[in-house]
Amino acid sequence: MTMQTAQMTGLERIVSALTFKEGDRVPAGPLVCGAARRVLGITYEEWAQDAELAVESMVQMHKLIGPDGVLLLVDLSVEGADFGGPMVFPIEDTPHPVYKANLIQSLEDYKKIERIDPRKGKRMSHMLRYTEGVANALASHTGVMTFVYGPLGILSMLRGAERLFVDCMKNPEVVHEASEIITDVLLDYIDALCETAAHAVVLDTLFASGSIMSKDLWMKMEGPYAKKLADRVHSHGKAVIVHNCGNNVYFDIQMETMKPEAISFAFLPDDCKSSEELKEKWGDKTCLIGYVPPSPDMMLHTPEQIKEKCKEQIQVLAPGGGYILSTGCEFPPNGSLLSAIAMMEAAEEYGRYPIL
Repeated sequence: MTMQTAQMTGLERIVSALTFKEGDRVPAGPLVCGAARRVLGITYEEWAQDAELAVESMVQMHKLIGPDGVLLLVDLSVEGADFGGPMVFPIEDTPHPVYKANLIQSLEDYKKIERIDPRKGKRMSHMLRYTEGVANALASHTGVMTFVYGPLGILSMLRGAERLFVDCMKNPEVVHEASEIITDVLLDYIDALCETAAHAVVLDTLFASGSIMSKDLWMKMEGPYAKKLADRVHSHGKAVIVHNCGNNVYFDIQMETMKPEAISFAFLPDDCKSSEELKEKWGDKTCLIGYVPPSPDMMLHTPEQIKEKCKEQIQVLAPGGGYILSTGCEFPPNGSLLSAIAMMEAAEEYGRYPIL
């Protein structure tokens, strides 16, 4: 079904994709997050800690590049920092934990995870102000997607991914105890985020991929908590978008637990061997978001090469709707913004419905 209209807004295009309709063209949005700071000429350190600057950078990035939707990811350490994880704020790179000084050094240290108020946490309150400001500025015409890291992801910021994986295998009870506390806090966090005009909450469930853990283990260790988070988002009338940039993503169990309106991905799911199979198997079950590699494509390729890559994916994934052209993960924080513009140009040149 094609919606007849002269010119749709970005938000209208995204809604059409989420409801498996063909709009005027394929909606597109490279996941320009930290790279937006460069429009204002500010440092990553400033951008990640000053909500007003973060809002202004995203608004100005939108004016420059014109994405149909924006993702409000700051970095993967936002929640972990408020749970007590020590942080580093590089001047020109993504904030991250102090890896040699993780909060959780032993099994006993899991007890350091305590219930907190996300509205009072330094970094989560920054995210709340960031979401509110961008949504107030853009949500009337652009898809606005805020971001929450899943419980295992947060624990990996506090424990280290490898040691957390071992704990999941050998001492799952301590991981569950911490995950239950974290999930309760995230439910409050989601309530606060959903008070804004943002249209969707992106839940990052990186561990639900073949490159990290088995399906059975993920279902045991994070599946129940992911369901609670998704159910809470849906209870607010917001869309759930899953982001998972791991290899061999488990579409099936994430669909089962979270029932997302869309999945953002960087690699083919474990049950598909081609884009054609992906479209046939999942294209009418959830909206597909992706999956142009942010690196090296957005770092090393010319705008014309990027547009050709986008064209290839549009031709396979866009027919019938249910597809949003995007990078498979965050646009490189120091990548050329000309690459992001090239993606939007590709949507205009090759993404007009009907796809030829």
